[in-house]
Amino acid sequence: MLHRKGLVRAAAMAALACAGIAHADSSDAADNGLSLQPAYLQAAAPAPASAPTPPATPAKPLMGTLEATPIGKALDSANITVSGYFEGGYSISFQHPPGNVIAGRVYDTKNERVVLDQADLAFDRTIDYSKGKFDIGFHFEANYGWDSGLNHSDGLYDTPAQRANGVGGYYTSRTSPDNQFDILQAYADFAIPVGTGLRIRAGKIVTLLGYEVISPVQSSTSPLQGNPFYSHSYLFGYAIPLTNTGIIGEYKFNDDLKIDGGVTRGENQSLRDNNGSPDVMGQITWTPQATAESKKWSVILNYEIGPEAAHDNHDYWTVIDLIAQYNASDKLAFVVNADYGDAPHALGIKSAQWGGVAGYAGYMINSIYTLNGRVEWYNDADGFTLGAPGNLNVYEATVGLQIHPFPDDALGSNLVIRPEVRADYADKDFFNAGTKHFQATFGIDATFAF
Repeated sequence: MLHRKGLVRAAAMAALACAGIAHADSSDAADNGLSLQPAYLQAAAPAPASAPTPPATPAKPLMGTLEATPIGKALDSANITVSGYFEGGYSISFQHPPGNVIAGRVYDTKNERVVLDQADLAFDRTIDYSKGKFDIGFHFEANYGWDSGLNHSDGLYDTPAQRANGVGGYYTSRTSPDNQFDILQAYADFAIPVGTGLRIRAGKIVTLLGYEVISPVQSSTSPLQGNPFYSHSYLFGYAIPLTNTGIIGEYKFNDDLKIDGGVTRGENQSLRDNNGSPDVMGQITWTPQATAESKKWSVILNYEIGPEAAHDNHDYWTVIDLIAQYNASDKLAFVVNADYGDAPHALGIKSAQWGGVAGYAGYMINSIYTLNGRVEWYNDADGFTLGAPGNLNVYEATVGLQIHPFPDDALGSNLVIRPEVRADYADKDFFNAGTKHFQATFGIDATFAF
């Protein structure tokens, strides 16, 4: 979370800048390692007889092309896939913000600018740890664009502001140049034949925490996915980390219960650790299977506990993240995401607290259009995450469409366009460089998965 504070108060928070696992974010569900939503949140309820059939998961053209070559055949024989995506977007604030910077946002901060958000390429060898045999897999994902500069972890393509001593770094800042390179994920998977199967994942990984994710590409055909919008929530931007580096084990007891847990170097840490002490991170996933109605529910509880501040290995921060989804049908879904964070002595003698709640609704109109909505409240008790003085409450409401303009075309089905309208309100002057309570924006992006 703190790596993004630099956008609102980089100088004040440089000394505290911090800096995961692509948990069964959808890499386990789709076996492509790119769609980062928790896998159990992607399952839609069985379709009623009268409901339209959702579009099938589009075939990825890159592997389809490679498979006709000797290289592709060699990759296929080794069960290795290559995939990726492009994302470009545009945002406009109707308040004409000073410096053309849209306040409170994570990535879509550039007002009236066309942005290359992400160009992504990933290599995967996926494993099934429930087969009762030892196996090894991996995921390597490189990312380039505007978003990448904001995703840097401590020690890997980072900047001096991200380092505790303010010295060194690959880039001079997170935002110069505009487009930067990052290794978003690089981990190995080990299937261990213990009980029902154990998976050990080691390396740099996207965090377990949060409903929204970094990747704009989702493989699920559920009416509500982990990234319904171009803009991100305050919870994604300021309540949780982006990445972790460590070792996490996953064990599925039965169809109802799965647990992940392990140790990491800390929030947004990778090749460097700002305090030399690890933290613990875990996840409990409950997907009840007793009845047809209970199968519509999924609940995930995430946590991360440990020292996170620079040169401080005794103050244990705590972040708790709860996600609950209800799939009313194959066309309609609801999600609630709630977060709470506490950082002892983060403000000198005072502790810092932050948190909030976001609610989502998604309705699949047909194979082309899905209508999504999000409402959110976020509280920053002492300006620790948002950089505004004193207690600040912000609220936002977003309405948007996910448009698959060519749902039945083998190549065109990989194109998704997401226009949205968003309104933000703060109980103090926070927007437009601290001069306004209100902000209204329009955003649109296009993604193409390959």
